[in-house]
Amino acid sequence: MKRIIVPTALAGCLSLGSVTALADSHGKDIMKLAEDKQCTVCHTRSDDVPRSPSFNSIAQKYTRDDADRLVEVVLTGGEDHWGSAKMPEMDDRPEVSEQEATKLVNWILEMRSN
Repeated sequence: MKRIIVPTALAGCLSLGSVTALADSHGKDIMKLAEDKQCTVCHTRSDDVPRSPSFNSIAQKYTRDDADRLVEVVLTGGEDHWGSAKMPEMDDRPEVSEQEATKLVNWILEMRSN
């Protein structure tokens, strides 16, 4: 019986490590996308810079129910969605596809603490 339990437990731990590495890799890929699309010129992950709301602040303010609205904000820019902060219009920043905007919004909303 011990011969079965040890390899099974070891396989489970290795699988968990792979999932964690995949999640970390996914987060790094999305952060790279945020950098490439110049989101990080104004936004940070933490609340360090007061220029624009941090990704974390956005995640705490909005829920998954707001995802479509946030995708629209990423796509079109504008103002009146966060105090006096104005997001640049699309002509003033790199083009973001709807698929990229959805990835970015989902990544941000995953930061929400319950």
